Amino acid sequence: MDHLDNNGWVAIHHAALRNYAKSVEQFLENSGMEELEIETKDGLRNTPLLLAVLSASQQTVELLVNLGANITVINARNLGVVEICALHGYVELLEYFISLNNPKLNVYQRLVKFVNSDSEEETLSANKVIAMMTDRKLARAKLHVLAFIDQGLVPSLLDVLNKTCAEIVKEHTLKTLNNILQEAKAKEQLFKNNGFSVLTSLISKRPGQLLVGTVNAIHEIASEKDYAEALFLANAVPVLTEVLNIITKCSNSVTSQSGVLIYVLNSLGLMAQACTNCKEAIGKEHGLLSIMAEMFEECNSKSVLIALSEAIATIVEYHSFNQDAFIDKNVAAYLIQLAKAKSKDLQLSAIKTLHRLVEGNSYAQKNILDYGGAIPLMQLLKKRQTQNIQEVVVQTLWALSGKDTEKRRTMATKIGVNTLVEFLGSLSEELQHIGIEGLSSLVRGPFDVRNVIASANGMQHLVRLLRSPKEDIVLQTTQALRHMCLSVGYVPHHQNQRVIADSKGLQFLIALMTYSQSEVIQVEAAWAVAAAVLGKGNYSRFVSQHKFFNYMHILQLLYSSKEGVCLLASGALATFAFNNLRQQEEIVQSGGIRWHNLQPFLGSKNEIYRVNAAFQCIVLCRTIPDNEPANTTATGIKTIVDVLEQSHSKDALALAADCLARLAHTRAGIPAAIASLNAIGRLCNLLSCPAEQVRGCAAIALGYLSFNHQAERQLLKRCRKEHHLVKILLYYTRTYKLSPTFLERWKHLKELSLPPI
Repeated sequence: MDHLDNNGWVAIHHAALRNYAKSVEQFLENSGMEELEIETKDGLRNTPLLLAVLSASQQTVELLVNLGANITVINARNLGVVEICALHGYVELLEYFISLNNPKLNVYQRLVKFVNSDSEEETLSANKVIAMMTDRKLARAKLHVLAFIDQGLVPSLLDVLNKTCAEIVKEHTLKTLNNILQEAKAKEQLFKNNGFSVLTSLISKRPGQLLVGTVNAIHEIASEKDYAEALFLANAVPVLTEVLNIITKCSNSVTSQSGVLIYVLNSLGLMAQACTNCKEAIGKEHGLLSIMAEMFEECNSKSVLIALSEAIATIVEYHSFNQDAFIDKNVAAYLIQLAKAKSKDLQLSAIKTLHRLVEGNSYAQKNILDYGGAIPLMQLLKKRQTQNIQEVVVQTLWALSGKDTEKRRTMATKIGVNTLVEFLGSLSEELQHIGIEGLSSLVRGPFDVRNVIASANGMQHLVRLLRSPKEDIVLQTTQALRHMCLSVGYVPHHQNQRVIADSKGLQFLIALMTYSQSEVIQVEAAWAVAAAVLGKGNYSRFVSQHKFFNYMHILQLLYSSKEGVCLLASGALATFAFNNLRQQEEIVQSGGIRWHNLQPFLGSKNEIYRVNAAFQCIVLCRTIPDNEPANTTATGIKTIVDVLEQSHSKDALALAADCLARLAHTRAGIPAAIASLNAIGRLCNLLSCPAEQVRGCAAIALGYLSFNHQAERQLLKRCRKEHHLVKILLYYTRTYKLSPTFLERWKHLKELSLPPI
């Protein structure tokens, strides 16, 4: 054995430290293998292997290991090969020791234990080296991450974060945690070890790396839907609110801390998306919505504004309280300004958020429309944007119109017939939906734009869409075709009917009626066929003779388990039978209708159901063998007139007036029966209704009823009391009918200058 020097080392120690591999090998050959484990006598008790590791002498380390050096040895400071590598950041050596796959040396376990050291220096070193090994840019990172998790790294990291220690130690601990948190197993362990509360407790009162690391971790957890509620219960919402408050109140922090802001906003959005309770809590969190609203003014970072907009979109989606709250914070005005931005991404984000803000919320819709929010959106639409932007813009405009018939018609008018027809030809299903709905809204009113739609080739596009593979598109299309063929009072539009017939639309509709898997599509297709042949004998005969058409298909649907389908089926039959005795006979021959098919709907709480059923009773009375036609008709007329008197629903009043307009030019005796129930006075009252749909339908009904002598006298008498009613009648019956006798008598009364009654 060599003699010790003054430091208690022998030659092999110096050779190992200096990576003199050949010298080490010679010493062992000359002095014997007992020097392989010889310890220094300087109080540290380092072996040649530990000294070689200390100086990262890779060649010497490998030599010593191959010669059988003890790799589990530790020195007087309780440091082994793993701990020395960690202290000096020797990742390559650690990789080497891992590659040995020696069951006696669990590198991952020893590093995890080193993390939990009482020494801050050792904890810091362990975190640094683990962070390097788990860096996702490295090929073996995922293997290391999973191994560290299995060895209990997550609880060890949480223990460090719970300790009182230097901020830099916690910063690096968070960095390590963020490296492994993408794994579901790490999140699970974090949850089980109360890690969410630990993280939320780390938020400091000033921006810094600790804040950054904590927010990054919270964001990663929030991305997992299963843990969003747990994060919320760990006080995450007020903590993230505080972070926003800290940053927005610090000078220059909004710009310098844009990454943190984005993670905070994304986290809030993710929690709101995953958990209803979170969404509720976010809306009610003191000061949060105000801070978010103020950020629009304080921030000019595009990425932050996009994150802010997207977070708001998620927070308000289908949540009326949050929608109202943000509207009251004037957020809509900021979003409208962003919709004019030059950046397409920012523009798109703002418009999407506007859509979520107004969806299903009449208060928000009115607020934004009053502010002029539709104007910049219309301007964008007219600029022929990309399909993606066009979709978002149109969806937002349509959401602004809500479900109200009048507002939808107004919005469809602004969008324009030609643009709506273009949507029908688009590859985008969203644009197709809005194109169909928009055109349907335009024709379901007193002003007939069917000619304009026909001129723009809208009917051809609609017939083409009957072949769509999407059921909802097909359903909407069948409904639209029905409305295209029939205007108020069941006045057929012959040009549109001709286009359907010439485009083989009748064949498509009959096929849908017969073979569709959806009962709703079957019955809507049947009603569309009825509308397409109403008043056209040649088309009616074509349908009756078609090999796949049979009234039995429709009659069977009267017994559907879905009451809506039953009523639609009787509506289709009533349209076939309207002013057509031959079709009524065919319905009877196919089995006819029974009183119990319609009677329940006459007593329905749904006024639309009641009116539709009443109209159908009257038209189909001769096909109902188990009830007297006179009784059926009287019941139907009284039901409709009662709705006129009692209802406060615009849609129900418009439908009731429309039904009276239809009935006024059917069988003899019906107009007189309507007039005998004081329907004229009630219709005249509706001429002052603020809803144009109601006014128009009432005026058209009065126009048709004016051909009945009794009704004409009642109308003249009312007009003498209220002269302005005549102007309303003339305005809405321009393309409909108004009795010449009534007009002559009114002219005579004016010439006589009789005073109002």
